Amino acid sequence: MKKLLLWACLGLTSYTARAQADANALVRDRVQAGIVLYDAGKYAEAVAKYQEALAIEPGNAYAQSELALTYMGMGRYQEAIALCKQLLKHDHTSESVYITYGNALDELHRAKEAEQLYQRGIKEHPNSHLLYFNLGVTQAKHQQTPAAIVSFEQAISCQPVHASSHLYLGLMELNQQARIPALLALGRFLVLEPRSARATQRLALFDQAMTKGVTRTGAKAVSIAMTVEDVQAISKNQGQPDNFAMTEMILNLAIAQGMATDSGTVVGRFAEQFTNLCTSLAVAKADEHPGFIWQYYVPYFVEMHKKGYVPAFAYLSHASRAATDPDVQQWLASHAAEVQVFEEWSRNYTWPGVKF
Repeated sequence: MKKLLLWACLGLTSYTARAQADANALVRDRVQAGIVLYDAGKYAEAVAKYQEALAIEPGNAYAQSELALTYMGMGRYQEAIALCKQLLKHDHTSESVYITYGNALDELHRAKEAEQLYQRGIKEHPNSHLLYFNLGVTQAKHQQTPAAIVSFEQAISCQPVHASSHLYLGLMELNQQARIPALLALGRFLVLEPRSARATQRLALFDQAMTKGVTRTGAKAVSIAMTVEDVQAISKNQGQPDNFAMTEMILNLAIAQGMATDSGTVVGRFAEQFTNLCTSLAVAKADEHPGFIWQYYVPYFVEMHKKGYVPAFAYLSHASRAATDPDVQQWLASHAAEVQVFEEWSRNYTWPGVKF
């Protein structure tokens, strides 16, 4: 009798395990189907799949987090927040939950709460570039530019290939009239994403930043806009983080000289101008200057210059213009191997850890 009872218990346990495994598979299949529908923009149908999964297993965190994300896409922010609160209450603290929750708060104009939520998430996930990035986006939307710059820098330190962080940092630096930092951050973005719609949209800002303050006034005449304050900044801000006043003055003189001769193609001149910038940065020695831009970006661009990759960088960064600029199209086609070598070097470049 004892053996019969034992075999019955074993059989029941085996049946229960199989049933649980089947239920898990059903939930997983429903959630995966929902994700496919979400990616296709079919939000209502995705919601139905997630709800099917939750009908099988009401507390499934995977289904709940994907449902919250879908509610975000539908503009159902309060419902997204309710789900995220429930997940955090039960210690489901994945970075995606914090991001969805923070985004929903931000959309409801609860920026302070969103910031606090992202900071809480960062304590749980200190190496999450997406949490730093979303924190920066919220800060930028609410005119907290210096704080946003720091957040984007943190995001970049965590993940050097996150193109959006470089793009947003560049835009914030432009907002602060920080020309050289903007050039370097936008340049890195264009290396990572040279042919995208965003590259097309932002390329004009990149080119404008290069020649900012230098204007052709005649056939052989060029003017450089420099105020007394600009000159004073060279000595006044000496030793301050990310001070590029001297570099900018040297760059302007080189650009003015190039404009006066007016030789070569547009991107060819850009390559010459960027070479002048890198030469000036190399002479200045990044390790003698404080600040994220000096410590993080400058060594990359100086080494690029030393290896002779500036022409490849210049044309690759303008690749989104190839369809309308025969010079760019022809150069990229005839120097494909050179561009490939540059991209391989860039992919394998070892980025420094920057202390904040």
